[in-house]
Amino acid sequence: MPSELGKSCRCFLFRHKQEITVDIIAGNIRKIYFHYLFAGLGSSIITSIYSTVDMVVSGQYEGPAASAALSVISPMWSLFMSIGLLIGIGGAISMSVLRRAGDETQSNEFFTVSLISAIIISSVLTGFFLIFQRRFFVFCGADTEVLPYALAYSKWVIVAIPSFVIGIILNSFIRNDGAPFLAMLSVICGGVLNIFGDIFFVFTCDMGIEGAGLATMLGQLTALLISCGYFWSKKRKFRIVKPQKIINKIRQIVSIGFSPFIVDISYGFVIFSFNNQIMRYSNSTYLAIFGTLTNITILFQSLFYGLGQAIQPIVSSNFGVRNFDRVRSVLKFALITAVAMGIIFFSLAVCFPDAILRMYMDATVEILTLGPVIVRVFSFDYLLMGINIVTSYYLQALKQSASALAISLLRGFVICLILVILLPAIAGFNAIWLTMPLTELLTLFVALKLLREK
Repeated sequence: MPSELGKSCRCFLFRHKQEITVDIIAGNIRKIYFHYLFAGLGSSIITSIYSTVDMVVSGQYEGPAASAALSVISPMWSLFMSIGLLIGIGGAISMSVLRRAGDETQSNEFFTVSLISAIIISSVLTGFFLIFQRRFFVFCGADTEVLPYALAYSKWVIVAIPSFVIGIILNSFIRNDGAPFLAMLSVICGGVLNIFGDIFFVFTCDMGIEGAGLATMLGQLTALLISCGYFWSKKRKFRIVKPQKIINKIRQIVSIGFSPFIVDISYGFVIFSFNNQIMRYSNSTYLAIFGTLTNITILFQSLFYGLGQAIQPIVSSNFGVRNFDRVRSVLKFALITAVAMGIIFFSLAVCFPDAILRMYMDATVEILTLGPVIVRVFSFDYLLMGINIVTSYYLQALKQSASALAISLLRGFVICLILVILLPAIAGFNAIWLTMPLTELLTLFVALKLLREK
């Protein structure tokens, strides 16, 4: 059955390509590129800015310890997101494929199995963090100074675990059911409430970092409630049924959703490794600086992801009809854009490190003494990051999934984890800030080699 589903997926993607408008295939390629680029960057900004606000308001109110605490909490968010992507993408693609094949019963069974899995897994995660949250945060690098802030923030967030995981999965099905606007609306409404809630609870109600956690919980619940409204829509095609062969369906869901899962969960491992190495060789002051670096890196990386997502439909559509000149043109535009964005991001970090640190926290004299050099060294990462991300998305659009996954794993897991362990042990603690720039540089060699072969 998995192989049959794989064949069906390929047929589904092929038929989908036939439905692409003529403009993508025959229109002005430059105009098409910028049209998709602005849409992709806009969505990325909307999504990534929410994760930034918690750290900004908490850091301004509580100081560096809150920034360090949110860095400790990051692996937990990565776990939730990766599980949501695993089940959501795997289940939604399976549903779409089977529906296109005319099998409504099986498509609904995949939705039901995904929803049941989400409820069970999110309940287990909630129970786990209610019991072991203190040990988990210590395991992720929290010391006696940082731990109280992490616990205060997570007090409310843990309650929102089911809404977060189920929301990601439900939105995947809603998008594949032909209602992408509703999925986007739920994210935007939840995020906007989170932003205003951060300001209100943290400052007006004088709750500090605990208020940021409460705002996050309310934002996630709001997003889920909006998504659940789709169950009353007349346009809804999927429904809950009694599933058959549940284990087989779970295997198929995991098989299809494994690639985005492993890429996203690897980022959590990277942050976890950084946190522990920093606390092993130094103290929470450096962890607070790293928390800031993590947030601006997520913001810049999200914009590069938006660039990669923008070129995928153009490249795959033109590749499907053998318009290879247009494919190469899009790659050229994307690489130029990635280099330009990288230079801008690098320049901002190099020229304004103090402003960045002050924006994310009520910076102490020690932070402003140590931080600027660290920010400048770490910012070399942004010069190469975009090229590697664009290459990964480009290869994925050419159906070179193994090559695309290899680049993602190299930059997001393998090389990074090796360097974050070896560099401080060999060259001293401060060498740890070279981990990401060197990771992107080594990955670039592989990426360029793969591009030359295509």
